[in-house]
Amino acid sequence: MSTDREWGELAASVLTGAVRLLTILGHGIWVGTRTAVVGLLLVTALLANEERRARARRWFLLEGDRWVIAGILVVAVFVVSFVLGLVDVVGVAEPAFVTTMFSGIIGGLFSFVPIVISVNQLTISSLFGTPAELRSEIESVDHLRTAIETMHPDEPVSSTEPSEFLWVVVEVIHDRADALCDAVPEDTAAREAVDMYLDVIRTQVSDLNRTLGDQRNRLFTVLLPMMGDGYSRNINDIRRIRTEYEDTLTEEAMDQLAELKELFVELDILRQYFKSMYIQQELSYLSRMVGYTGIGAFLIAVFLVMLFSNGQPLSNHQFVLEALVSLGVAAATAPFAMLVSFIVRIGTIAQRTAASGAFTPPRESSDHATHR
Repeated sequence: MSTDREWGELAASVLTGAVRLLTILGHGIWVGTRTAVVGLLLVTALLANEERRARARRWFLLEGDRWVIAGILVVAVFVVSFVLGLVDVVGVAEPAFVTTMFSGIIGGLFSFVPIVISVNQLTISSLFGTPAELRSEIESVDHLRTAIETMHPDEPVSSTEPSEFLWVVVEVIHDRADALCDAVPEDTAAREAVDMYLDVIRTQVSDLNRTLGDQRNRLFTVLLPMMGDGYSRNINDIRRIRTEYEDTLTEEAMDQLAELKELFVELDILRQYFKSMYIQQELSYLSRMVGYTGIGAFLIAVFLVMLFSNGQPLSNHQFVLEALVSLGVAAATAPFAMLVSFIVRIGTIAQRTAASGAFTPPRESSDHATHR
């Protein structure tokens, strides 16, 4: 008899502790939700300024950490679902509705995740080729490296790191710009045109130098400052200067302009090559992340279907139940949020570096890249 009473007291104590834990968890979720709402209001107020909106847009499209953006999207889904549940716009009073919803989510994940991974792999596979094509590509890259190295006598063998190699290119451009400035006589119309042109070049070099302060940068960090620079415009400006001032420029100045033109051609090639490398790496990474988050979303959805299969669980703790279902909905959107966060940046980079050579579409201009 005494033993039964002790077991009863123990069970009651465990149950009381569980209820307290769930209550604390519920209050924590409530506080977190209110904090998220206040944060959303603050963000809305900050984005009322056009300059802040431009910076936020650039952060979302390019500069922001993709995991942070995906996390923001998932948290936003959780908060919206949870708040709507608290005000009884949506609810979990009908177990059949919950099980039907998450059964549909499971079916959608079974279609979505394999399709995304397959499309990514097909895109990556298109970058491969026959041995002859691969040999040609390797030889063309080697030719580009050799062409840069011959212009930089202090760097007979350049690094294989993209950021360190780009640093060498930047140094060569800076040296050629100084040499061009010395080769053009003072107080001439040609000197005025060359000075205006060199101001643009030095700005571009300064931007790249800031990015390449740490020479072990990620490939995207190297690619980012190269997207807003109109190298084709630089090439065209050199052609214009050589044509308009051919009679007044010295032979040395003409040679320096020719070398600068060739350097900007190489820089444009590098930008396209780095872009293809980055997209290939990013799609491979995205396939893995969609797979991982897809498995997690699938398991959570299955767990919730099992939880609601025999009726409404935790009927006395509606707050916790709403939070649990909202968490399941948020987890189900994680693979989609991951896809959106990565594809937005990949698409933006592809759009802003679509053209190579003699043309610069409006969306690849430096102003657009900076403010959009």
